[in-house]
Amino acid sequence: MSRMVLIVFAVVVLGAVGGFAALGLTGRPPVQQQVHRDLPFAADVAAATPSVAVPPPPAAPVVTPVVPAAPAQISVAPTGPAPAHP
Repeated sequence: MSRMVLIVFAVVVLGAVGGFAALGLTGRPPVQQQVHRDLPFAADVAAATPSVAVPPPPAAPVVTPVVPAAPAQISVAPTGPAPAHP
């Protein structure tokens, strides 16, 4: 066999062995482990805090845009004879 075929075969075999080693002998992915623990919170601390009534925000003023009935029209009228073009 040529040297390149042996190198490709070795890479494939090493990849397969590495995959089985990563997954274990069962061939299944590892079980997800717990990262965070549940912390107990005291219920009476939250109940002892009096709740404060928050007043609703004031009503916002109503703003309506003012649009003129017809926009101003600019008229351009010639004031003299047209210039001659060369």
